[in-house]
Amino acid sequence: MSSVLLASCGARQANDGDDIADGMPEWSPCAMKDEVQTCAELCATQGMQCVANGCPAEPEFCDPEPCDMATQVLALDAEAVCADPSSGAFVATTCEAPIDWLFSNTVRCCCAE
Repeated sequence: MSSVLLASCGARQANDGDDIADGMPEWSPCAMKDEVQTCAELCATQGMQCVANGCPAEPEFCDPEPCDMATQVLALDAEAVCADPSSGAFVATTCEAPIDWLFSNTVRCCCAE
């Protein structure tokens, strides 16, 4: 059984969004629990494709620990993670893996055009 640590982390962030037009992976907009079941679904709703382990993660807040890149970022505090993905807990997983809502009600996924 894996556990996800929900904590606020430092200033490391995904790119500023300019690269998304070039097909570089970026964190998606937020989705709430029950809106999507996988990151593949969330990215598709944005007209993009999920990129497994393609977005930057804080290694100390990543499951499985440690990882530098992640597919999902989760948080209980929707306002914080929706404003800044570095405020969530990162999960390195496949795009088709079910989102683990056990400790979270909000998710962002790693997507690219």
